[in-house]
Amino acid sequence: MRSHLAGLVIGLGVLVACGSSTSPYGGGGGGGGGGCTPTATKACTVAGNQFSPVTLTVSVGATVTWQNGDGGAHTVTNATGSADTYDLNLPAGGTASHLFNTAGTYNYYCKNHGINGAPPTGMHGTITVQ
Repeated sequence: MRSHLAGLVIGLGVLVACGSSTSPYGGGGGGGGGGCTPTATKACTVAGNQFSPVTLTVSVGATVTWQNGDGGAHTVTNATGSADTYDLNLPAGGTASHLFNTAGTYNYYCKNHGINGAPPTGMHGTITVQ
């Protein structure tokens, strides 16, 4: 009987350990970052209504993709003073992309969770095109 109880305790410990994640991007089950991993040309939405990373530096002619990794509805919208105009919907689980053809600094924000301005505040980010 004692060996069965010890096996049950060990098995339960393994189950609990497998259900947790220490990844800064969430990963795995419920909530979190939905498994979105930023790259050199991709930003993710993450818990707390944030873009990750907040800044990206890309080459002229690069297409930047945003992936919704937190499940809420977002936008990617050019901020006041931007040399480019875009207002992209980023639904739960979706992606949106924009081509940057001109060198410069492009501030953007989420209309649902940020405030437009130069620079924007709240949920916002910056693309630097070189």
